[in-house]
Amino acid sequence: MKSPHRLATGIVAAAAAASLWSLPAPGYAADAPVGGLALVNTTEPVGPGIALNHVKSVDQRGWVDAQYLSIDLADKAVSTDLLTSGPVASGGPLSVSANKAGAVAGVNGEFFDIGNSNAALGGEVQNGQLIKSADAGGRQHVGVSKDGIAQLVDLAVDATATFAGADHKVLTLNAANGGGVPANGLVAYTPAWGEYSRGRGFTGVTDLAEVLVQNGKVVSVSPTAGSGPIPADGFYLVGRDAAATALRALQPGDALTLHYELANDVAKTMKFALGQGGTIVNKGQVVPGLDTSVAPRTALGLKNGGRTLVLATWDGPGGTGKGGIGIDREAQELVARGVETAVNLDGGGSTTMVARALGEDGVSVRNTPSDGQERNDPNGVGVFVSPGDGKVDELLLKPGAGQAAADGGLKVFPGMHRRVAVKAVDNHLTPVTPDPKKLVWKAKGASIKDGSLTAGTRGPITVSTTYGKVHASQQVDVLGPLKTLEPSTGKLSIPEATAADAVSVAITGRDGQGYTAPIDPRDLKLDYDHAVVDVQPVDGKLKITPLTSAGTVLTVSAAGKEVKLPITVGVQTKVVYEFDDDVLARWNNNSTAATTRSVDPDGLRIDFPAMRNVGISANGAANRIQIPGQPLRLRLRIKSSIDVPSGLDYLGLVDGNGKSLGVYGPGLKASPDYQTITWTLPANTAYPISIASFQGINTAVAQQKAGTFVLDRFEADVPTSVDLPAQPDLVADPLISTDGSLPGGHDTWKFATLSDVQFTADNPALSQVATAALARIRKTHPDLVVLNGDITDRGLPEDLSLARKVLTDAGCDLIPVGQEPAPNSTPHGPTVPCYYVPGNHESYGLNNVQQDLTNFTKEFGQPYRTFDHKGTRFILLASSLGTLRTSAWDQLPMLKVALDTAARDKSIHNVMVFAHHPVDDPEETKASQLGDRDEVALIEKMLTDFRGKTDKGAAMVGSHAQVANVHRVEGVPYTVLPSSGKDPYGTPDRGGFTGWVDWSIDAHKPADQQWLEADVRAFAQSITLNAPTSLPAGTSTQLSGSIVQPEGVGTGTRVVPVRYPMSVHWSGSSGLAIGSGSDAIKKARYAGKIAVLDPATRTLTALRPGTVTVSVTNDSMRAFTGDASLAPITTATTIKVVR
Repeated sequence: MKSPHRLATGIVAAAAAASLWSLPAPGYAADAPVGGLALVNTTEPVGPGIALNHVKSVDQRGWVDAQYLSIDLADKAVSTDLLTSGPVASGGPLSVSANKAGAVAGVNGEFFDIGNSNAALGGEVQNGQLIKSADAGGRQHVGVSKDGIAQLVDLAVDATATFAGADHKVLTLNAANGGGVPANGLVAYTPAWGEYSRGRGFTGVTDLAEVLVQNGKVVSVSPTAGSGPIPADGFYLVGRDAAATALRALQPGDALTLHYELANDVAKTMKFALGQGGTIVNKGQVVPGLDTSVAPRTALGLKNGGRTLVLATWDGPGGTGKGGIGIDREAQELVARGVETAVNLDGGGSTTMVARALGEDGVSVRNTPSDGQERNDPNGVGVFVSPGDGKVDELLLKPGAGQAAADGGLKVFPGMHRRVAVKAVDNHLTPVTPDPKKLVWKAKGASIKDGSLTAGTRGPITVSTTYGKVHASQQVDVLGPLKTLEPSTGKLSIPEATAADAVSVAITGRDGQGYTAPIDPRDLKLDYDHAVVDVQPVDGKLKITPLTSAGTVLTVSAAGKEVKLPITVGVQTKVVYEFDDDVLARWNNNSTAATTRSVDPDGLRIDFPAMRNVGISANGAANRIQIPGQPLRLRLRIKSSIDVPSGLDYLGLVDGNGKSLGVYGPGLKASPDYQTITWTLPANTAYPISIASFQGINTAVAQQKAGTFVLDRFEADVPTSVDLPAQPDLVADPLISTDGSLPGGHDTWKFATLSDVQFTADNPALSQVATAALARIRKTHPDLVVLNGDITDRGLPEDLSLARKVLTDAGCDLIPVGQEPAPNSTPHGPTVPCYYVPGNHESYGLNNVQQDLTNFTKEFGQPYRTFDHKGTRFILLASSLGTLRTSAWDQLPMLKVALDTAARDKSIHNVMVFAHHPVDDPEETKASQLGDRDEVALIEKMLTDFRGKTDKGAAMVGSHAQVANVHRVEGVPYTVLPSSGKDPYGTPDRGGFTGWVDWSIDAHKPADQQWLEADVRAFAQSITLNAPTSLPAGTSTQLSGSIVQPEGVGTGTRVVPVRYPMSVHWSGSSGLAIGSGSDAIKKARYAGKIAVLDPATRTLTALRPGTVTVSVTNDSMRAFTGDASLAPITTATTIKVVR
């Protein structure tokens, strides 16, 4: 097999950045060069001399998703040609055109007469034959010659119609001429044109004539330009003005010939050519004055004197059509890759890159077209590979259908199955099919038969297959024991009981370190109502076919774990409320400022000045809109004269438990017409629900405008009801200490975290929480405290000045950037080093309008930094505006450099990353997390790569969501801190409580051991502990209890169960042992203990007769008046163990 040509990284400066940046021991180098960071940078061979480089990267301007296809035209196995959908006046998906022609790759081509004939604006040469000319206005062209040289080319056409004894100049051939045919002009259409109207270029022209010619004779003369198929042996001439007069003089049977050819000798040598939108790179330099507007782009470049062709596309984020790059940057990227000449092709929704993966039969779309699907383009540039010898030259081992892990690799859980697929290619990298009977499979560390692998208990596994003398092997990673099962959807609602509405659901497993792999259906046990749905394994997933309108719960289990998936069949859309009652009495204003509400013929009208939030709320619980059944989606029909950004149209709900929750929709566009906002409800919603409020929000001050809303009606998609399974208990993560004990020793040290206190100079009451909490924290003697944002509820100068005073008075030594203590220092004295990470509220101004961090920076200095402490690198990031990039771009390259240097630095054993916004909101609404999900993926990749390459621990801590939580992604724990002062968003039994976190780090434990542990301390004003008064020896019981939390430093009513994710500080009398597992019971029995308490399960096991006391202790939260006010809250119960 020939080695494919590979491309250099080019636009991504991340790899070079580490050598250009220096990271001082304290602080951050602010003068670092600006570069891009790559989330994806992969190169794959497509054919001999053909390589596809996919780069998805971000810089301060935003995300770019680029595909670069490099083609070595000197390779004799490689050729290029024009791709078309068929007739000139037509269009179709590029992938269809490529597969029909047998291409291995391609991009979309020329701009075209979109919405009309669909014909390309420029000329077309395909397989050396002229298909069409450019429109009458002319066009620039590019192509590849028959001897394989890419070049710019002049496709001028000499065309003449000879009749009535004279030659008549024909302006265009098979051209739409959407800009109009010039006066007295004559144009021609051959069968290649298709069936579209031949009058496209004659709109408004009255002096018109058309003749049909077959076999050199006039067949008919018409006063209008027609449409329909053109005979294979014929053509049409259409003329206006003087040309029309000449055509009308013809009679059926008159002789008429049409002659056309390329005027330029070089053009006659072209294998293919097409029109282009202008030269953007000339002689290796960017052409000045290029368009800077951002859009998806497609380009064609040539290098090495035209012997190498580069086809490139650039997408925006998520295929929205709003992203991409400017043509100026497009040119810069190509110059960076050594392109000497480049032209711009059609972009926007047309931008499409297709390529065939090795071993596959056809191409697939590689970019994300901004229309959401392929556009019907008229032409494209195709890349071809000549047939090889048809023999197996290389074997490729890949995951079977539906069997690939999230990173595309092969992973499996102990004892489970994995399907390994084999593909083969010949000496030209074209697919061939090996005889399955001749494949010899082997698996080191597992068993395999015909590609079906059964894993052992340990890995990795090496899978190999041999076909004659050709051999291939692939590593399969064996993950840790299965911890959880995760379906691809939390609830399934199928509209109708028809086979066409069948849905596929993937089941993914996750181990204790957060590594994931798909679960093969063979390893699943299923339980469901077979009369409602039919479930079958298809391509590694569960295909669920509805049978009747009803509901069932699909219980999926594997390796002792299970998950329940509610399924309903049948959905109705119901109007649940129309704004036609006494709307002014029913709805109150809940906008940032005053609005004018009035009755509109269509509903409720709201006129408002420019402001952040505009909306309404129900006037009391009785006026909320009650929604029937268990709706999947809610809709509002609304007119809006302003834009509302995606994710900022808010619907406030009250669920069946009386809990308030909010969901966010796709945004609004300014329009005089009605539009619909659709909100999808979380799968774990507790029904019934009611609508309490609606708001349109814009946090960007510059975009806030005066305008009008008209609210017409609410609708709900209501499925068949089903008894929803109880929400499963949270799965405990070992990062959180179950009993509050933290490891000690020579290699361990501690720090603390506090966040979301949220006081202001106008309302300073919650500052007492910060004072009391910091006094309690200092009693635990941490080396440092991280204040992880939203310490204040606003970022005005007076608020931040108050924050400094409160924190300093409470014993915080607020450390400026660059003045961090020595890495191995331990604080002594009355203060503790504190590091302030800003939250979103530190960026808010008057009326909760979000601004920036100017005030914070003036008061506390640079809002992001790195520093080292006792072998741990701390990386503190500012996410105040919802993303790291928009809050401060420089901190993203800082993060990369900090990780790169930590990987090489032997004195650094682990890293802790902090940002106020978590990477993932534990609540299903996902309203309180980093908003750029590509940015989240980049952060997760950086931390996972760091852990995997170094075996050093990595962890990230967020706040904002105010739900104490830990989840793991590919070996990295991500923690969300509880709120410390403000009422938390989450429910109390799932982490929605107030408190702080005490942390312990063991500097010398590797990443796969318990190097980090947290004592999650919840504030309490009282504790209740439930236990039996007596218990027979040899039996067990589960203890339960709850705390009531204060409101700030006053009396509160929030009841929180005494269990995970709270660390429960258990203690007891001398006859009580505390420990987990069977070993703890054995040790307790050997020590003569009366009973043993497992803090992880709250199970008390009675061992021998006697009496034990069990106690629970929590931190208090009172106004700080001295050490006495810090006294904890404790309760105890006595249990008698009887025979």
